[in-house]
Amino acid sequence: MERIRAVGTILLVWAVAESSSAAPVTLLARTPPTGLAGAASSAGRIEPVAGDDQHQLAFRVSTSRKPPYPWNVSLPTRTAGAIRAGDTLQLTYSARRITSSHETGEAQVDAVVEESGGEHRKLMECSHSFSDEWADVSVPFRADKDAAAGEAQVALRFGFAPQTVEVANLALVDHGPDVDPATFPRTIRRYPGFEADAAWRATARERIDRIRKADLTVSVVDADARPIPNARVRVRLERHAFALGTCIKAPRILGTTPDDARYRETLERHFTKAVFEDDLKWDPWEQGGDVHRQRVLETIRWLRDHGLSPRGHVMVWPSWGRMPARVQSLANDPPALRRAIEERVEGQTRALAGLLDEWDVVNENYAHTDATDILGRSAMAEWFRIASRETPGTKLFYNDYVMFQGEGPGSPSDTLFTILTQLKRANAPIGGIGEQAHFGGNPPGPEAVLAKLDRFAALELPIQITEFDVDTADRELQVAYTRDFLTTVFSHPAITGVICWGFWEGSHWKPRAAFWDRSWNLRPNGQVWLNLFEREWMTDETVTTDAAGQCTVRAFKGRIRVEADAHGRIDGATLPLNGDDDLTLRLR
Repeated sequence: MERIRAVGTILLVWAVAESSSAAPVTLLARTPPTGLAGAASSAGRIEPVAGDDQHQLAFRVSTSRKPPYPWNVSLPTRTAGAIRAGDTLQLTYSARRITSSHETGEAQVDAVVEESGGEHRKLMECSHSFSDEWADVSVPFRADKDAAAGEAQVALRFGFAPQTVEVANLALVDHGPDVDPATFPRTIRRYPGFEADAAWRATARERIDRIRKADLTVSVVDADARPIPNARVRVRLERHAFALGTCIKAPRILGTTPDDARYRETLERHFTKAVFEDDLKWDPWEQGGDVHRQRVLETIRWLRDHGLSPRGHVMVWPSWGRMPARVQSLANDPPALRRAIEERVEGQTRALAGLLDEWDVVNENYAHTDATDILGRSAMAEWFRIASRETPGTKLFYNDYVMFQGEGPGSPSDTLFTILTQLKRANAPIGGIGEQAHFGGNPPGPEAVLAKLDRFAALELPIQITEFDVDTADRELQVAYTRDFLTTVFSHPAITGVICWGFWEGSHWKPRAAFWDRSWNLRPNGQVWLNLFEREWMTDETVTTDAAGQCTVRAFKGRIRVEADAHGRIDGATLPLNGDDDLTLRLR
């Protein structure tokens, strides 16, 4: 149905355009594409494919390896007609994913209208992600310069992680200067459950009240333990029990620049947990030597001193590209390979024993399998056992990115379930499941997320969202999905926290997903984070005791500060609220 609605929208565009004073002009020749362009076009391949009644001149682009830049695998199509400054243009095309190695499970296509020579000055840029269903794209825009026929081009870019995409119906139409671009629909990606009145929202609110809150009953008495009625009692949440985290880089924590200072200030103010992004990975840890390890220790101390729970990432990322080069040389010597990995786990956990609250032991064995193809998945259980022996107080996690991808046997999600089931059957001391939750322009709907969480919760392991971000050029979608995904997971009893994979554009693997831009301006998606965890899901209430000197507040769980005041007599206490509880304050 989504595809049919999208096609109907495009037909409406033509009806509007034809009612204008100038007839629309098609700027691209209707000929099949013949070849890819770009400095690294050897990383891609193009071939025609059979379309259907709704998808004409279809072609398939396969990207075999990620080139240096997205435009290194591109399909440029020069304009066959002139563009005039001030004209309204509309780019349209359809696409679907065939295969993808992206952590979101989607395929990505960037579309650019630009000068065909010189500096390739841009008239328009957009980025969209695609699932396995055909999706129609419509991007209206106003041209800001003239371009004679052939002096401009539409360039579709495919140079991302390995993927295969089918594209059809590529067109660029000039509607003249008298048509407002706002007249045309702009493709905005949506997901099931986006609607304001979607049924899942009410049930999520009910679950949040039930599982994230507890009743705190406060009794206020005088020095002789007699109840004090009409005392004012303030109940305030100081720190969520639900973990609010982000990845960090040690140089930022220890740095001396103004950005470093702002980085630390923002981290301390808005988060309660921090995970090392790169500093504990095998290569940096091994190559950095004593200086690097001392820097890690200093960072852990800073985190502890400022109330942040430190988390480790990652002991074993079991593919050749994620381990030191010397490890790959052991591929034909399984006993030596086994020893090398076990010594890695043993050595690092001994060095940091007791200093980290959580630690990812294995990362992404769904896609990174070089070591386990040789040693078997059973080797992972031993890595957990070694880690547990050397740092017994640390909760150990398996971390991956495919929990929400696919259905049924053989799907990425089902493969992850199998890996976790095997670890449990092997009695690995696994303490939790880490789901990364990297999303692009086609995220799963809240009900689909809840269904997956229900399935994985049956493994009776806590689940933590460990690398959350929403990377899309569609800011409206980014804001909406940030709000809805956080609401969804906060409402599920198996989820213990959310960790973002960065928060500042100046230190983020996906800069447009960051909450704060390079100049430290809060972006709309960052405002969502603050609105939810620091306003909507916050307790700060002042109530009055009844005739028995009591009052009850339903508060969010976490560290609670309670203060009572009666005629200038004041007392207060701080307590952890993990379930319904009672507190007595004595005013002297």
